[in-house]
Amino acid sequence: MNATLASSAARRAAAALRRHAGRPAARVVTGSIVGQGLVVAASPAITRLYGPADLGALAVVTALSSVVGAVAPLGWDRAIVVPRGETAARLLVASALVSVLVLSTAATVVAFLCREQLADLTGTQVLADAWWVCPVTVALVATQRVVTAWAARRRDYRGLARRNVLQGVGQVVCNLSLAPLGGSLGLVLGVAAGRLAALGGAAAGRGRSRRAAPVLRRGAMRAVIVRYRRFPLVSTWSSLVNVAGQQAPIVLLAAAHGSATLGGVALTLRVLGAPVGMVADAVGLQVEGQLGALVRARQGDLRGSVRRAVARLTVVAVVVAVLVAAVAPSVFPVVFGGAWAGSGAVASIMVPAFAAQVVVSPFSRLLPLLERQGTQLAWDLARFAATAGAIVVTGLAGTDLVVSLGVWSGASLLSYAVLLLLVDRAVTRHTADWPA
Repeated sequence: MNATLASSAARRAAAALRRHAGRPAARVVTGSIVGQGLVVAASPAITRLYGPADLGALAVVTALSSVVGAVAPLGWDRAIVVPRGETAARLLVASALVSVLVLSTAATVVAFLCREQLADLTGTQVLADAWWVCPVTVALVATQRVVTAWAARRRDYRGLARRNVLQGVGQVVCNLSLAPLGGSLGLVLGVAAGRLAALGGAAAGRGRSRRAAPVLRRGAMRAVIVRYRRFPLVSTWSSLVNVAGQQAPIVLLAAAHGSATLGGVALTLRVLGAPVGMVADAVGLQVEGQLGALVRARQGDLRGSVRRAVARLTVVAVVVAVLVAAVAPSVFPVVFGGAWAGSGAVASIMVPAFAAQVVVSPFSRLLPLLERQGTQLAWDLARFAATAGAIVVTGLAGTDLVVSLGVWSGASLLSYAVLLLLVDRAVTRHTADWPA
């Protein structure tokens, strides 16, 4: 009798989640499309106001800030969606914000003391002239990760959609309004401006909650830290290696070829990579919110839900990737100007990796939810070795930038295929003893 009731409850819960899954997901994805659509729409103007060297500097600053910003919450941000109790989740938010404050302060000191060395290593003079941009961006990137995790836990999809729109608005307004100053400052500062606007949008959501914040008693905080200690001990390094696997190749390319040669790569990252990242993030938030509810309740067809979602995303991603690869070489020079003709070929080379990212990366968020941090870390290390190794090996071989990008894209594609297999296996094992 109990088994029958449990099975019936599981079916009702899964059905309810399916009924309400589409609308929130569509809202967040729409916000991503609008926000990044503004960035893409402004790009023809940006490429005429800024030069390839300026966009190369943007790529380097974004890479450095993203890597450090991913580490600054010390993994507590990834734990926020896990606890069943609200008090534990709020204490994890507090732990994450304290970590951000400490690590951002440390980043400020390093950026000031090492400003000349960083500029010489990457060929990016803005790291010396405006050394403060990186630590400011780090603090905003890290804080946004914390606020986003909290919003995902509360299923505040309206706030998340607003975040995605305002991030694009803030970035574009900063890029265009500061362009008359000359140089790359308006571009690199736009990353921070977008994150600041996004924070305002996300924080404004669900202000109607009247639940008082818990008193941060030492015993309660200690208990939460001990219970979720694997997140800072393992997920911190996983976050570092995960983001480094995406961003370190940019820094390595700058060190090997100089940031001035990365203009085409930076433009591709702006008009393709950034929208892909936002869409993947939006889908990932849906995974944390809807599928995370199944994990916490230990009910529903989690494996089937994952496989169906992956199949739908794959169809869309493949169609879009083929289209972009076919038209980019002829369209980019027309839209962005003759000086950017090579960017179309760069886009065609990198688009398979972007397609794999949007299909697979959202579901990697299930690994922390299933407390498989070790699996996530192992994959992150392997992906980092593959992508960074691709750049190092091709650089040592003296190949040109196009060959390096091709090997990098192939290594990324293979890495995401492995990740999908790991997620499927983890879900299968975790749900083996769930009610039928």
